Amino acid sequence: MERNYSIDFIKYFATLFVVAIHANPTNDEFFQSVKETPLDIVVDTFARFAVPFFFIVSGYLFTQKLKMTPNPFAYFKKYTLNITKLYICWYTFYLCFGVLLRLFQESGTWADRKADALNYATSALALEKIFYYCETTSHGFNGFQLWYLIALIWCIGIVYIFFKMKRISLLLVLSLFLYIVGLFGQSYSVFFNISFETRDALFFGLFYTVLGSFFSYYYESIKARLSARPSIYLLLFLLFSCLEVAERFLLVNILGGHKGDYFISTIFLSISLFLFVLNSPKLGKDINLSKIGKNSVGIYIVHVGVLFETYKILLSLNKPFFTNSVVDYFIITPIVFIISYFVYRLLQVLKKYLYLIPNGFNKKTT
Repeated sequence: MERNYSIDFIKYFATLFVVAIHANPTNDEFFQSVKETPLDIVVDTFARFAVPFFFIVSGYLFTQKLKMTPNPFAYFKKYTLNITKLYICWYTFYLCFGVLLRLFQESGTWADRKADALNYATSALALEKIFYYCETTSHGFNGFQLWYLIALIWCIGIVYIFFKMKRISLLLVLSLFLYIVGLFGQSYSVFFNISFETRDALFFGLFYTVLGSFFSYYYESIKARLSARPSIYLLLFLLFSCLEVAERFLLVNILGGHKGDYFISTIFLSISLFLFVLNSPKLGKDINLSKIGKNSVGIYIVHVGVLFETYKILLSLNKPFFTNSVVDYFIITPIVFIISYFVYRLLQVLKKYLYLIPNGFNKKTT
């Protein structure tokens, strides 16, 4: 099967939009009670294609490799071990990073700061957070983006089991059912509320990982039947993205639901985008953006720490200016993205000499 260069090309934009989501000035991690603008709604909602795309690509590449290797279990074990080492390394980093942030914050007495740091560490070390959610319900975990890695470990494990059983189609149906249930823990909670977190492996990541696996498992059949011009799939992606913005606006801004991470429209725009990728395999070949896209995992992991430090500096300068959505998306987002890329590349150089970073850091897990 030929190499698909467009995967890395789209991963570049997906990672950039993930940074935009977290740089959103309505994010309470950085600003309090900043009013949402129409630009915030559009960017934050459109950018939601990114994480489903990462899951789809992971499921696709994983299954592609399983089909080719003579020892699927050995590859599965190596793949999950690489992600696990990566997760443990960076969970530890963000645990220490969060403790230091709280110890050396400007407000509060030393006793208050120590108590805050202790509460943060205790909350972050809860077993259900480490082994499944990777998020804390209080004293927000500064490595919250790592939820993707632990979710991917669970999703890949489930996909492998059903791959060996030759029941990927059945798993796709089951995961779609779980996804629909999970919507009621998102913005659809306005109709029926599920009280537990559904942006996780089972209710969110699994469906898209299985979808990618399904595309790989039935690649030849799908390519033969769905080989329309790439421009058609790109237009469909944009159309469904517009519908997702409208869906979000209706559920959140009109009906009063809380913000969600995924919607019904997300299914269709994700399928359209990946069909675009499958039908444009040469897109991005020998382009620098694709070379940066290869580093999407590293940028994704590093950028939150960079973003925290960037906003820490900016907030001490001029808060009103940096709560401007245009400034955040068109100035701060690219700056954080670029810094994160170079920090990651520097870590790769240090890795060769110090062996501090797991070997799986630069593997294609997305």
